[in-house]
Amino acid sequence: MKITTKSLKLAALGLVGTLLLFNTGTAGTVYIPQRGEWMWDTWVMQDGADYHLFYLSKDGGLGRAVSPDLIHWKQLPMIPNLAKPGDWDEKGMLLTGSTVKYNGKYYISYGSKHPEPLGLLVSDDLMNWKRVGDPVLPAKEPYQGDWRDLSNYWNPGKNLWDGYLCGRYKGLPCVAHVSSPDLLHWSHHEPLFVTEQYTRDNNGFVEFEVPEYFELDGKYYISFSSIRSRKNLTSGREDAAGTWYLMADKKEGPYRVPTNPLLMGTGMGRIDHYVGRTITNKGKRLMYCQNWGDFVGCNWSTPKLIKTEPNHELYLSYWPELDVLKKARIFAAPSLAVKSDADKRYKIHDLEGVKASDFMLTCDLAITSAKSCTITWRSQLPLAPPQCEKTLTYGLRIEPKEGQFSLVQVYPKLLFGGNTYNTMLNDRYTNKDLCGGGKMKLRLLVRNNRSEVYINDRWIFNVGFRDLLAEGGFSILAESGEVNLSNLEIHDLEAL
Repeated sequence: MKITTKSLKLAALGLVGTLLLFNTGTAGTVYIPQRGEWMWDTWVMQDGADYHLFYLSKDGGLGRAVSPDLIHWKQLPMIPNLAKPGDWDEKGMLLTGSTVKYNGKYYISYGSKHPEPLGLLVSDDLMNWKRVGDPVLPAKEPYQGDWRDLSNYWNPGKNLWDGYLCGRYKGLPCVAHVSSPDLLHWSHHEPLFVTEQYTRDNNGFVEFEVPEYFELDGKYYISFSSIRSRKNLTSGREDAAGTWYLMADKKEGPYRVPTNPLLMGTGMGRIDHYVGRTITNKGKRLMYCQNWGDFVGCNWSTPKLIKTEPNHELYLSYWPELDVLKKARIFAAPSLAVKSDADKRYKIHDLEGVKASDFMLTCDLAITSAKSCTITWRSQLPLAPPQCEKTLTYGLRIEPKEGQFSLVQVYPKLLFGGNTYNTMLNDRYTNKDLCGGGKMKLRLLVRNNRSEVYINDRWIFNVGFRDLLAEGGFSILAESGEVNLSNLEIHDLEAL
């Protein structure tokens, strides 16, 4: 993916200007660059027991970190811009790349200027790098226009590398296909997939940024990132951006758009995370991404487990390895009921004396006799008026009849005789099947300004909140009836 192109997109959304990050917390949980480095698109390569993280960074260089578990990270020295003035890539490595190991050496593919050719770095030790001659992969027929984001995969059956790129074929966005015996000499093939012309509600896509190939349970998939590829409801979200996927019965295709093509994203015009990519860990395939946000900058998100439906479509699930982040249990309740009074629409219950910064909340939730339930966190307690009249808090609202899950900002002052709260909608996900008639398992992870929500351990939200309190309490709001929580636990998490 291209920094300059995406910077223009960010500028239009008011998200530029705070990509410079400093690590103000302890190491762990989510990787944040130190020393004022930028973090842009990311990719990971496994080498033995270690996972090596690369990311587009400042001055055309690549940021580096290494991890034994994809959770705790150690920062490594940057790979600087190795080009000289006058070189085709003199501005450095500005377009998304990938890293592979081949014949005992390590290779990084990258781009520098759109739609110029792609270059290559080589290293014997992952620390010392050099440029490999002139650009190695130019765009050729049948491709014209977009040419970036190369990812490489060894094909043992053909004894060569398959490469996939964000391309353009006869004017339409596509997943371009190339192959090479040595990563230096390339052949160009017909595209793996070409989109139809994009409209608001068809199967067309506006681009195929950072395409990646993987196999899972006997089927073949291409994931990619795209912004605003669906305006109408898709995969439970409206006006969505994020990481999408295609699927096929054979590696060579034909690839098709599944019923729910958005694998990981946000709706309502938000861009909270982007560039989802995959890696394996202990035989499981995971998806990771970079988090976005003008108030928290970019960082590397916690991985999610990729699972398949009976029809082989994909979804994301909680990765149990993340339990290692749990510290002390700060609250537990075998059962808790919150019921609104007969003459009131809402009843609010504060978890008195319970405060947390980074935490994981889990519970079994039953909303079978209420219209909705809202769980708020990091709130200023008590929420009952008049103390809360100027306090805003964020929460998850679940409406089982509509099958809607919403992240809302709550102004928790009861109005009109206790019959309404002022709320502001941040994102919404619709899935009636997931509600289970009002019975479900909730998992909520909050770290820094980032909130992740899982229902029945299926991932549904990863959203950044601008003015979330650094620490606060918890409340449960029941609307028009009774809400029951069981096996409620809250754990402190390792600090960001």
